[in-house]
Amino acid sequence: MPFAQHLLLTIYYALLAIVAAVMLYRGYLIVRYFRHPKGDPTPDKRFPEEPVVTIQLPIFNEKFVVERLLDAVCAFDWPRDKLEIQLLDDSTDDTVAVAAAKVAALREEGFDVQHIHRTDRTGYKAGALREGMDVARGDLLAVFDADFVPKPDFLRETVDFFTAPDVGFVQTRWSYLNRGYGMLTQAMGMLMDGHFTMEQVTRSRGGYIFNFNGTGGIWRRQAIQAAGGWEDDTICEDTDLSYRTGLAGYRGIYLRDVDSPSELPVQITALKSQQHRWAKGLTECFLKVMPKLWASDLPLRKKLEGTAHLGANLAFPASLFMTIIGLPVMLVRLGMGTSGSLAVAVDSLVFLLVFTTQIGFYIVATRELHADWIKRMRYLPLFPLLGVGLAVNNARGVLEALTGLRTEFVRTPKLGVLGGDRQLVKKRERTYTGGRDFWQAIVEIGLGIGYIYMAVVQAPYMLMASVATAVFSVGLFAMGGATLRALWIRRSALRERASAVAIPADAPALDVATADSAPSPARALEG
Repeated sequence: MPFAQHLLLTIYYALLAIVAAVMLYRGYLIVRYFRHPKGDPTPDKRFPEEPVVTIQLPIFNEKFVVERLLDAVCAFDWPRDKLEIQLLDDSTDDTVAVAAAKVAALREEGFDVQHIHRTDRTGYKAGALREGMDVARGDLLAVFDADFVPKPDFLRETVDFFTAPDVGFVQTRWSYLNRGYGMLTQAMGMLMDGHFTMEQVTRSRGGYIFNFNGTGGIWRRQAIQAAGGWEDDTICEDTDLSYRTGLAGYRGIYLRDVDSPSELPVQITALKSQQHRWAKGLTECFLKVMPKLWASDLPLRKKLEGTAHLGANLAFPASLFMTIIGLPVMLVRLGMGTSGSLAVAVDSLVFLLVFTTQIGFYIVATRELHADWIKRMRYLPLFPLLGVGLAVNNARGVLEALTGLRTEFVRTPKLGVLGGDRQLVKKRERTYTGGRDFWQAIVEIGLGIGYIYMAVVQAPYMLMASVATAVFSVGLFAMGGATLRALWIRRSALRERASAVAIPADAPALDVATADSAPSPARALEG
């Protein structure tokens, strides 16, 4: 066999081994889940009186949801003199005016609400939280992103865990206000249930370091300070801080049975933005934290767990490169007459491993959280399409981290649409449509075409495999097509804005960025 073919097959099986290792780890999480108690922990004791708590609300251009967020935290069951609310506003649009008016109204009602508006976004979310902490009254700091609607008893359920001096943070499970919007939100809800049920439960109850999820939780100020404070050299500042506080001797508490309602992305482009940030940010944390983790005196099992946790996203570029070289590998095998040999058996074994661990992971998670879990299983077929469709997007994030490429912190757009009002979504999405990722969309569509070609080549030899390959291409076409659609909407919006400027001065102008600002989130909910 020529050297080039040997090299090709060696690379292919090395990548296959990475994917298999990640899937074996996921299977291990399933086993480990059943080895720990299913119930949440309880506080060691109660505070004799309520401590001062600062609620930090980092926002950026969130005009559709900021009023709803402020109303929710002001409804907390907590003494008003012990509750400080910081609206950490980095907005550059008319969110600033909407927020200022709402804050003024709440202050008139007697709430301690501070509107802290920055104009430079230094450090992005981490920078806003850092600056807010410098002037906060409370030693306990709860954090909620703009799309969250925390329940009134949130502080009652979480604060007393801090009677234990080594507790650094408490994280609650995310639940979803708009899960029933469509197939995308249903699939994403199931995906997130897997993380919050299987991963967070097994890590926290097993005594491992696990990550604060950036929102829906509460921190001890001293733990943040002991770890060196919020740092902005990764775009997953929450995971970074979680590991640094863990290495500083603090532990986290995860409450599966206490939920914090939020929104799921209803647009594929918003989902891609979110997943890209997480894949890149966790890989940045992997590069930053691994030397400290392995130099620490933590037990070997905790070092291995942290490595598997933060390094799991390496499977995305491995899967992507496997896809790219999949056709040449198949042609080499056919040329060698090995289409039905041990090599294909190995492929089949890994595919079976991926299938069983993925299906098992989400079946267990869904069954643990939802009484109608059998009915929800109809969304499981969407997972292969999502996984393949996000391969380019997430692999790009991982590769950007590995090469040290710094990019802007791109937050996930929140539209504040909780029902099935697709017309309102179409209207509001014009505000947040970005102009990036054209070439990524072209790559996704091109890879989808490659899948179709591979399926045609496979058909005479492996009919079922060729059908699966063709089906997987749908995910890539959906991801690429959604981005091109978003770019078209953006171009249309810019044309409308230009036309509005050309209208005579005495005529009402259309501002695409603010045209939908009149209905408040509260009125949207009433409708």
